[in-house]
Amino acid sequence: MHLYPIPALYCPFPGAIHPMYEAIEEHTYQWILEFQLTPNYEVFCRYRAYRFPLFIARSFPKGDYTDICNWCDFYTLLFIVDDVFSEADVIKRRESYTTFESEFIKILEHNKRCRIKRDGPLLAALSDFWQRMSVRTSKNWQSKFISAIKLMFRSLAWQFRHMISGVRPDADEYMHMRQYLGATHLSTGCLEVTGKIFLGENIYEHPFVKKLTGISRNILSVASDLFSLSKDLSRTDGMGEYNLVIILRDKYGISVEEAIHKTAAIHDELVNEFIDLAQRVFIFDDLTNHMLEKYIEALGYQMKGNVDWSTRETTRYPHIYMN
Repeated sequence: MHLYPIPALYCPFPGAIHPMYEAIEEHTYQWILEFQLTPNYEVFCRYRAYRFPLFIARSFPKGDYTDICNWCDFYTLLFIVDDVFSEADVIKRRESYTTFESEFIKILEHNKRCRIKRDGPLLAALSDFWQRMSVRTSKNWQSKFISAIKLMFRSLAWQFRHMISGVRPDADEYMHMRQYLGATHLSTGCLEVTGKIFLGENIYEHPFVKKLTGISRNILSVASDLFSLSKDLSRTDGMGEYNLVIILRDKYGISVEEAIHKTAAIHDELVNEFIDLAQRVFIFDDLTNHMLEKYIEALGYQMKGNVDWSTRETTRYPHIYMN
């Protein structure tokens, strides 16, 4: 695997780690073992080296311990699902993936209880997560979460269609869909649960707040594309080319190295845009503005946590970071 140098990214947000990180980590590793989510001990050790719980502890450093454990389990499951279907060459097994998607949604919509021997480890683990989450969240949040999951699967179907047709999306279309492909919309959408941040739909849909949320998702997505570039280009299924660096390389007819710097510049411009807008968003009543402060702080933790974890603490995305 060729490792590409990534320039230091501008990310001036405070970082933090959940004070119960070690307990969260131990919980999720035990959960992986309990639901037999790795085929053998060697693969389990690989996931320990990825340190997904530390990513969650950095992204949500102020949440309730139980809620963070639940969310850590779910995000780890998403990573494992991605790996399982990547290794199985998902393009050639589209029908089996469609069946999995249908069962996934059925668990969420009907709280279907699954068992490892009958339904397999992935669906059994999802069922366990959802049973725990259902008793700690509102019906309204659960409905929004299910809609967000459907958007994630819809984005994957969009990606499959483009790959089969051989037509790569343009940069604008890709950036719109990337937040769903990478599930960054789930990271921002879970803050009612993971951060006890309560804002009405009218606030989330206000142009300022909606744009602020979208910018933060794009920042997460662009940074992740840079960090995962070497890993993505080592893939043989064609999905690795769905990376902003490669899309910009082809759009402008430039080298990968030049596209990396162009992508990093886009990231930094987005950060400046986020900072500028965050200073102008407090136009509501005092209680709402206070909750917006918490929301912006939480988005900052996510952006900073993504950079710190990706560049210093995980083996999942090999690269050279020019710090």
